[in-house]
Amino acid sequence: MDKQKTKILVIDDEKDIRDSLKDILTDEGYKIFLAANASEAKEKKLSEKIDLILLDIWMPDIDGLSLLKEWAGNNEINCPVIMMSGHGTIDTAIEATKIGATDFLEKPISLQKLLKTISSSLKNASIIKKIDKVFFEECRLNYIKDIEIEINQLKSSDLISMVGEKSNLTDIFISIVFNTNYYLVKKPSDINENLLNLIETSGLRFVLIDNCFDGTKKYEDYKKIFNELISKKIKILILEKEKSCLDTFFKNEKNIPIFKFPKLSDDKDLIPDLSNALLTFHLNKNPNILFKVLDSSALNSLRNYPEIEKIDQLDEIIISLIKKSTNELIKKEDVESLLSENNNVKKNLNTDINFLYEKPLKESRDLFEAMYLNFHLSQNKSITELSKKTGIERTHLYRKLKQLGIKI
Repeated sequence: MDKQKTKILVIDDEKDIRDSLKDILTDEGYKIFLAANASEAKEKKLSEKIDLILLDIWMPDIDGLSLLKEWAGNNEINCPVIMMSGHGTIDTAIEATKIGATDFLEKPISLQKLLKTISSSLKNASIIKKIDKVFFEECRLNYIKDIEIEINQLKSSDLISMVGEKSNLTDIFISIVFNTNYYLVKKPSDINENLLNLIETSGLRFVLIDNCFDGTKKYEDYKKIFNELISKKIKILILEKEKSCLDTFFKNEKNIPIFKFPKLSDDKDLIPDLSNALLTFHLNKNPNILFKVLDSSALNSLRNYPEIEKIDQLDEIIISLIKKSTNELIKKEDVESLLSENNNVKKNLNTDINFLYEKPLKESRDLFEAMYLNFHLSQNKSITELSKKTGIERTHLYRKLKQLGIKI
């Protein structure tokens, strides 16, 4: 996010603190707005598109926590809110993060701590989502348009099969074909006479059967139920990890369409244009992100990387490059650094963990937690994302990371 365009609202009843924070943050290049109380804060927040709020807890009219609760109740927390307090406790910090605060600063606030917290909060606020079906609709590359055409042709089929694991890419396929919610079947035993009643009760018109078939039963075993579903205008998608599983399952049925996303490794020359298309898509969807360009050496490094097989793999790499690169131009060195880091993570994951069984339970648990958290942090997860992934509240997560000696 460009500092010159970043608007920060400082809410504090003490004039000296307001002025001090304004001087510091203005020198850093931010545009600062001030409020001495809750009513001024509400007015400023309505009149300006604020990117971050520094909110003091103890104020005379309405305290900071009450103001935060009011914003949360009205669904008006649309930017990071960092709480400030000279008399804060861990309970106050926990309560603030539960309501929706991004972080908590204790007064007196050190300059380094202030700037670091603001920077990380703004960075975490710019969460870049993976591509969705809009990318396929908007992208003009022939490679993508051909895939979209093939997927759209399958909409007329009542029974479709697809090769792949549940991933962002399969989710895109499902969203294009179904364009709505679906009934998920995870066990072969669920494909029975009750299935039709369950689906009709749910009101859904689509069924996704996710990796249910191990080769012991064939299409003939389920044909009656499938036909009943289709007769009720309920469409079926069967998802299997391997094409051989689908071939075995359908056996003598030759007219069931089987879709599989083409591998990028089959035509590496597609990767540079696709990388640029992905980068353009994310920049257009996230106007707060600084403009980025992949130079020719970076594109060539991506083309020569042997492990890029799928569009969503390349998409994850492009998102990571957007987050990690500090300059407008993304170079070969940026790509190689990221890919090397990813390879090191994979090597660490493949390391034998039998040594954990030799240690006392608490020590093994701490070691595993450290490995788990380090892995997800290495995948460019922010503290907010990691909190959601682990189910640990942000304040407790910070304490856990500190306890395990993990630097963020």
